Amino acid sequence: MYKLRFFYLFLIFLPVKVFCQKNYIAGTLPQINVNFGVAKNFKLNTKLESRQIFSERNLEELRSNKVRYERTDLALVLTRKLSVNNTIGGGYLIRLEDHELAHRFIQQFNYVRNLEMITMAHRIVTDETFRKSEPASYRLRYRLGIEKALNGRQIDPKEMYLKFNNEYLGILSDRSADLEIRGLFALGYNATDDRKIELGVEYRVNEFNQPVRAQQFWATLGVFLSI
Repeated sequence: MYKLRFFYLFLIFLPVKVFCQKNYIAGTLPQINVNFGVAKNFKLNTKLESRQIFSERNLEELRSNKVRYERTDLALVLTRKLSVNNTIGGGYLIRLEDHELAHRFIQQFNYVRNLEMITMAHRIVTDETFRKSEPASYRLRYRLGIEKALNGRQIDPKEMYLKFNNEYLGILSDRSADLEIRGLFALGYNATDDRKIELGVEYRVNEFNQPVRAQQFWATLGVFLSI
């Protein structure tokens, strides 16, 4: 129970942290993931994600609490299972933002290991993003993910679990480089082996080459289905 109490306290004190920042955005980040088995050892992951901002501020403006829609992403990634623990994949993402489309090509490798008390997942991703109004950007991403059952050693059906992700993104665009760091803490419910839902908070920080770093605070809601 102490883990749940810590999660609830984190949600309570998060708004205080947000509104003290000089350069930030905060909002909601819902997504739905659906995995389709398409052939032996192959799966197609589809992800639909949107972002809505409810508070924002930059160095030159006062804080705004006007709710606004920011963007929607639709991603399709085909993965192939190499072994019990390893998969590779590639895919495509299309983004609608400010009435403009962006196109991203994705390559990824996943390594998942079930330990005695936790599940640990490593993911390495490279992607390339293109849009008409901006230079192309290239990213290298590494994410460490950990899942822990609240009861017992494994996450069984009709049980809750905790999830933690820590991700680092190196970004190169128009001869400039940046680093983005992300952290996610979520509470999940595994309804069945094919259906689960997660509610959490995510923190992001970037613009390390600027006097004041840009920060993002997101309330996340994820639905994961396998068909």
